[in-house]
Amino acid sequence: MERKKILLVDDEEAIRKMVRAILGSELYEFDEAVNGLDAQALLEKQTFDLIITDVIMPDCDGIELVMAIRRKLPEIKVIVMSGGGRVRAGHYLDLAGKLGAAKVFEKPFDTAALRRTVQELLS
Repeated sequence: MERKKILLVDDEEAIRKMVRAILGSELYEFDEAVNGLDAQALLEKQTFDLIITDVIMPDCDGIELVMAIRRKLPEIKVIVMSGGGRVRAGHYLDLAGKLGAAKVFEKPFDTAALRRTVQELLS
């Protein structure tokens, strides 16, 4: 069985590493990007089954990324995570949901809920 491809987008390497560990590299194939611009460049070259992105990132944030994905690749499911910033995380996550994110998680998130959501979105 071919493993599903997930693009992890977060400017913090520790978060990307943690999400890979939670989801299991034996179950999924991962690519990574440090911001929305890097993610968009990868999306031009290859296809993904799911994108998991942070909101607060330099150069191109997760909200801008979700808007770009909805314009160019509306079929791809997106999970948006945020720990907030100057504004409470919930504000960013509400906006991400309205823009088409399949699911949103506030950091720190429930690892079992993330695993379940990924399985549901990829089944």
